[in-house]
Amino acid sequence: MAKSNISVEIVEDWNNLRYKINKYFSHFPDYIFRGHGQDDWLLESTLSRALKKSKAKNKRELVSEHLKRFKLDIRGRRGDNPRVLSEDEIWAMGQHNGLFTPLLDWSESPWVAIFFALTSVEQSNTGKRALYALHFTDVETINDFYKKKKGGKRNIVELIEPEIDENRRLVNQRGLFTKLDIENDIEKWVTNAQDIGDWLTLYKIIFPDTIRQKAILYLNLMNINHSSLFPDLYGSSINTNMRLLQNDYILERQQLDWDGNLEDEE
Repeated sequence: MAKSNISVEIVEDWNNLRYKINKYFSHFPDYIFRGHGQDDWLLESTLSRALKKSKAKNKRELVSEHLKRFKLDIRGRRGDNPRVLSEDEIWAMGQHNGLFTPLLDWSESPWVAIFFALTSVEQSNTGKRALYALHFTDVETINDFYKKKKGGKRNIVELIEPEIDENRRLVNQRGLFTKLDIENDIEKWVTNAQDIGDWLTLYKIIFPDTIRQKAILYLNLMNINHSSLFPDLYGSSINTNMRLLQNDYILERQQLDWDGNLEDEE
């Protein structure tokens, strides 16, 4: 087992979180990022979570039926003369439209990932949220390790970068996916593999829920908000709602600034 391939760190404020990101990833571009609204959530797909509640004896058959049903349900809803999509492209399209899939969303931007960590839930039950960074060039190396194991095929993780033009959200979010077996999660997949070498395959940076309002306003200055990441009416609506919900916090910070009591960093 290769726990040495994983690093878990805790930061206590927004300033230190920004420092860690710049320190670790500015000069190491081979990482992709995912944010979680709660630090104890597994790096597993929505389909995996849904099937944990199922009493079906053969859950893999259920996955096939699930995909078949979705293919039938989207007939006539992709515009005129839509091109034929691969299975992975169908999963990707479903992923961003609420379908339970074997995919996990990642972004090439840590700031986008943090935004999703901050906005996926209003409040974390643990008081902590998390940013994950996966060294994507290690994926093939770890897959090669599992291919040599008996039954290792089910441990293969695929990197998927769909080329479909029907998902503007994916482009704006600099998104891509990992595809994994329904009984697997990324942290377990890394832990049970061989040692990779001198770098880390997976970072997990835990940060407090208390930075949420401050960080969302900061990210908005970087044009990272619902409106930019979801370039449709949904994004516009949620972005407008977010500004309304932040109004009291903004007024409070303005008053502290006027009174000379606003600290540079919390």
